[in-house]
Amino acid sequence: MMQGIPKGVKQITLATAIRWFGWGLGEAFIPVFLLIFAGNFLGMGLLASAYNIFFFLSIPLASFLADHVRARRMIMAALIIYVFIGIGYFLAGLTSAIIFIVLARAFNGVAYSLDQTGRETYILRHTPNARESRVFGRIDFITNFWWILAVVIGVFLVKYVPIHWLLLAVTPTSIISFFVVSRMKGKSPSKKKRIPILHAYKKFFSEIRKFKKGLRLLAIMYFTFGIISSVIYFFTPAIAFSKGGTIEGSVIIVLAWALPTMFGVYFGKIADRKKESVYFAGILLLAIVIFSLMYFSNYYAILATVFFASCIFELFYLANKGVIARISERTHLGEVDGSLNSIGSLGAVAGPILFGLLIDIFNTMVAYSVIIAIILSLSVLIYFKREYLRG
Repeated sequence: MMQGIPKGVKQITLATAIRWFGWGLGEAFIPVFLLIFAGNFLGMGLLASAYNIFFFLSIPLASFLADHVRARRMIMAALIIYVFIGIGYFLAGLTSAIIFIVLARAFNGVAYSLDQTGRETYILRHTPNARESRVFGRIDFITNFWWILAVVIGVFLVKYVPIHWLLLAVTPTSIISFFVVSRMKGKSPSKKKRIPILHAYKKFFSEIRKFKKGLRLLAIMYFTFGIISSVIYFFTPAIAFSKGGTIEGSVIIVLAWALPTMFGVYFGKIADRKKESVYFAGILLLAIVIFSLMYFSNYYAILATVFFASCIFELFYLANKGVIARISERTHLGEVDGSLNSIGSLGAVAGPILFGLLIDIFNTMVAYSVIIAIILSLSVLIYFKREYLRG
């Protein structure tokens, strides 16, 4: 599975798999956990968005670091923060104090910006050209296998163990991952003129303004994908739970969302072969997915729909990496990848807040209709501008 992949990439994969196993024990319960604390869908959306707000604020720093320091140091810093995130979720459940959830979500955004940008930049630098999507697909398979296994274990454990105890598992697995990453070696980033970190924020946003047409189009797609994916991931299980479903049933919906990552190798091959042509058809299929969620009441039909939606997003995720590698300068991969991830996080901020507000003011039908309108608008844009994504 990992033949021909550099040792450093394998070590990152191992460390990520360990950490994701710890997350998997409790993470799938977070949508319901947030709804219970908030008491309504708007409050849930605000709690969910706290993560993405701090992810967005941290991305300029992460992008700056990715092009100036070793990825190992970035990932190790993130893993230290993860230790406290697990403790934060645990204290929230133990004390019923919502401030601990807010802090855990905020620190999670900071940690993941460092972790994701460091990992992806390292992998892009150490992966042969034209194989980027395939390698990311293999890594997705391995890391998500352990996350999914942990979710299955968590479904059985939650009958005997409170959710906050399951979320505490993030802490020891992050410590183990820290020691794995500490042994990792790899190429240093190319030497660049040192600039103050505060200036890096200014430079970060100016870089976005300088995006060429292909990256601008990709940025719009990242923003829209952030809206749609966050709505499906957080609200589908929460809505099912609010209508009388069980916690275990809601978690299985999250599990259905994660399963397509197990086929990342195959989606990666499709993405490498089809390249930018995957987007238009995939976006139209997403409109059908949201339309189905408006009317489906059968639990198994919802599971199948969520699984299908996740297949589309897995294909998009892998295709995105190939497009970034083809149309960006390799010396700026950290900045480009970080910028696009930050734009996606803004969509993930807007999605839960908008959707939760629409549900509380109107109903789920209106909320889903607005999401469909957004998807169809993107499909028109992609149809006429798709040539910008060709390298």
